Amino acid sequence: MITDAYSSEWANVTLEPVGKLTAPVPVLNLQDSWAKGLAQRPELLQAKLDVERLGIQLKYDKNQLLPELDVFGTYDYNGSGKEFSGALCDLQGTDRPFYTYGGRISVPLSNLKARSNYKADKANMQQVVLALKQLEQNTLILIDNDIGTIRANYDQVQATRAAREYEEAALDAEQKKLESGKSTTYTVLQVQRDLTTARGNEIQALDTYNKSLTQLSLHEGSTLDRLQIRLEKR
Repeated sequence: MITDAYSSEWANVTLEPVGKLTAPVPVLNLQDSWAKGLAQRPELLQAKLDVERLGIQLKYDKNQLLPELDVFGTYDYNGSGKEFSGALCDLQGTDRPFYTYGGRISVPLSNLKARSNYKADKANMQQVVLALKQLEQNTLILIDNDIGTIRANYDQVQATRAAREYEEAALDAEQKKLESGKSTTYTVLQVQRDLTTARGNEIQALDTYNKSLTQLSLHEGSTLDRLQIRLEKR
C-alpha cells in the first residue's frame, strides 16, 4: 500500500522495530483537536461532498418545476432569380437581408415526474445532512473521550514508572543486604520477581498510552501528519 515496487524490493524484507516505547508529555487542546477532526477526517470530507453533490442535484430538480422561456433569433440573406446564377448573385451582394426573432414560454401544468424527483431528492438531502451532523457530533465526542483517555493513561505510565523505580531501588538494597549477610537469596528472588512484574506493568502502560495517542490521531484525521508521512499522487 505504500510502494509500487513491493515485489521487487520489499517482498523478502523483514521489518524489525527499533527504539524503545516512550511516553512524551501530551500536548492537548480540545478546541484544536475538534477543528482538526471536523476539517480533516476522511469520513466527514466524503459526507460533505455528498451533501454538496445532492445540493446541486436538488437545485437542478427545482429548476425543472419552473416555466421555461426560450428566446430565438435568426439573420440571413435572400436570393432570387430566374436562374441559379441570379440568386447566387443576390446572396453575394448581401443586399436582400432578412431576420426573425421571437420568444416562447412553456408553463408545466402537472409535471409529475419533475415534482416526484424534487420531493425524493429533497428527502434524500435531509437524510444526508442529518447523517453529516450525526457524524460531526460523534467525532467531537470521540475526540473528547480520547483526550480524557490519554491523560488517564499518561498518569498510569507515571505511576508504573515510579513503581518500577521503587522496585529497582528495593532490589539494589536487598542485594547489598545479602552481601552483608542480612538477607537471604529467597528474599532477593522475591524482590526480583516484583521488579519483573513492575517492568511488565510499565511496558503495558506505555503500550496503552501510545495506542491512545494513535486513536486520537485517527479520530482527528491527522495520522499521516503525526507520523510525518507525505503522500504524492502520480
